Amino acid sequence: MEFESGLAPDMTPQLDEFVMARIAEDKRIAARAADEHGLGAARAGDLADRAPSRSGSGPAAATALHSAAAEHVARFGPARVLDECAAKRWMVQACRDVRPDTAFLGARPGGLPDFPLTPTDVHQLAALTLALLALPYAGHPDYREEWRP
Repeated sequence: MEFESGLAPDMTPQLDEFVMARIAEDKRIAARAADEHGLGAARAGDLADRAPSRSGSGPAAATALHSAAAEHVARFGPARVLDECAAKRWMVQACRDVRPDTAFLGARPGGLPDFPLTPTDVHQLAALTLALLALPYAGHPDYREEWRP
């Protein structure tokens, strides 16, 4: 899969911009999936009903796997992803409103890369929240290690 930052090629995204761009990608993919499956604004559970049935074919393990996969798709289908995107956008905006102190993210004692960060004010808490929202996207080429919480 090819990644795009959503910014001009010569620009490096800030943490909040990075998170918003990933949320926009997730929203676009979920909306397209809903449209392709004819779901529109349907709830996520409808996908399980549309999943092809494997009952009566193959070993019981395959049926159990299918059931687990169908449950996963139903739980994390397009409608749920779209709801999560909206909630995450609100979180990012709330963090932006308090001006996050992203310098806090790199403030670990030497030799302790996994030392947990404890925010001491709302600016640090906002930065930590953004960093945690960005963490699932750490494999994206625009992700910067200094954002790692």
